[in-house]
This record gives sequence, structure tokens and C-alpha cells, in this order.
Amino acid sequence: MSEIWEILHRPDTVVFFDIDGTLTSYNYGKHHAHHELDGKPEFRDVNIYADCKRLKPLYDYISGHDVNRLFCISREPHGHEEWKSEMVERLYGIPASHCFYTLEAREKPQIVMNKVKELFPDISPESVVLMDDNDDTLGMYMTQTPFCTAHPMLFMEKM
Repeated sequence: MSEIWEILHRPDTVVFFDIDGTLTSYNYGKHHAHHELDGKPEFRDVNIYADCKRLKPLYDYISGHDVNRLFCISREPHGHEEWKSEMVERLYGIPASHCFYTLEAREKPQIVMNKVKELFPDISPESVVLMDDNDDTLGMYMTQTPFCTAHPMLFMEKM
């Protein structure tokens, strides 16, 4: 873990953050961690991101890193892309234009590969970190990309 921590703190590192469960707590519901309406049509009309609060350890990291090297990649099947992007920009200062979305988590590795190739064609793979709270997604990143992976709990362990 110390190597990942060191990589994250290099000024030339590019980071792609997941959003739900990584940059937000995922505690959107009244009685459940996730929103009770998830999976129902009316969920599309509920801005669950309006009241999110920043996670201080991640905010502290992000505010000390070059925002031009920070991005988000998130699965979004509910049409909440605009609300998510607004929340990320409001809480963390990561521009909405740095947020990318997909309907399927399995597409995340290829989207990241394409964006890194487009935006940082000469970057060393060891200078890209993909942060996600989902073990399956981290496993896909590990097997389908040459990049470093990190779980957001890393920031809690370093507190």
C-alpha cells in the first residue's frame, strides 16, 4: 500500500475516481445504504446527489493535486450524470467535463484506456491510478489495464 500512496502523491500522477462509494458515502437512503427507490422509474427524478457531503480525506488529497490530472469514471444507469457531475465539481473541484459515464461497469477499463491514450499519450502506466470501491471493478482494472489500482479505504487507513 505504501507504493500506491507514494504514486498517488507524485505531481504527475493521473487519477480516475469512481463516484458512488468512492467520492460519496453511498448512504443515500433513509433506512438503507442505497436509495430505496433504486430500480423504480421515479428514481430518475430524484437528485440523490444534492445533499452529499465531501469526504474530507479524499478532498484533502484532491485539493492538493493538479485538477487537470483528476477524472471520474462512473456507472450510471439512472440518468443522473448531470447531478453527479455537478456534485463532483461542487464538492471536489473536479470539472464536470472530467466526468465520464457508462451503463455497464465492465466498460470502465476500456473507457479509461481510451481517455488516457487521448489525454496523456506518453504517460507511464505506473503514473495512472484507478480508484474504485468495487472489488469486481478493481479486478477488471487489474487484468485489463496496465495501470495502478487503489481502494478509497487507503485514505481512511492513512488518517
